[in-house]
This record gives sequence, structure tokens and C-alpha cells, in this order.
Amino acid sequence: MTPALWFSLMLGGAVGAACRQGAVLALTPLVARTGFPYAVLTINVLGSFLLGLTLALAGRGVVSEAVRVAFGTGVLGAFTTFSTFSTELDGLLLRGQAVSALLYALGSVGLGLTAAVAGRLLGARL
Repeated sequence: MTPALWFSLMLGGAVGAACRQGAVLALTPLVARTGFPYAVLTINVLGSFLLGLTLALAGRGVVSEAVRVAFGTGVLGAFTTFSTFSTELDGLLLRGQAVSALLYALGSVGLGLTAAVAGRLLGARL
């Protein structure tokens, strides 16, 4: 990778991290009211869709490898978060909210996969 591509990757990571924090802050009232980790669920499902779309477009040559790296790896890599998903799930279990934990796990995986496929399909049509 060239120095310029490394820089765009790092810049994308900074943008993704800021966007994630903004989404968490915007959804904090809902999370506080319900105790359900809607912020991380929303972030990860949206990120799955956007990564599926990005990879499909890059695979067809619609967007460059530089865009795939900067946006797909940089922005979306910092925006989405498996580790936070895992700790949110653990928190639900520790609080004895087994049903919410199950819904969160199934929803995260099911909706994330559905979003990734939808992004890929949209990218194949653009």
C-alpha cells in the first residue's frame, strides 16, 4: 500500500470512530429508557449493509481499491464493533435479561447478515 492509501485508511478510521460516537450519543436516550443496546445494533446493521454495498461495488470496479480501503476498512472498520456487541450481550446476561440477550444476539446476526446481503444485491444492480 502506498503512503497516501495508508493515510486515507487512517483518516477513514477517524471519521468512522467519530460517526460511531455520534450515533451512540444520538441513541443514548432510547438505550437509557429501554436498557436495550439499540445503538450498537443499529451501527452494526448499517455498517453491514454499507460494507456489503462497498464490496460489491469494488468487486465490479465501480469504486476503486482506494475507496474500498478508506471507506470499507477505515470508516466502516471503526464505525462497526464486534467487541462492543459482545460486551453489550454480556451485560444483558449479567443483568438476568436472557430474553433480551437472545433477541439481541439473533437480531444482530440475522439483521446484520440480511443487511450485508441487501447491500451486496444493491451493489450488483448499481
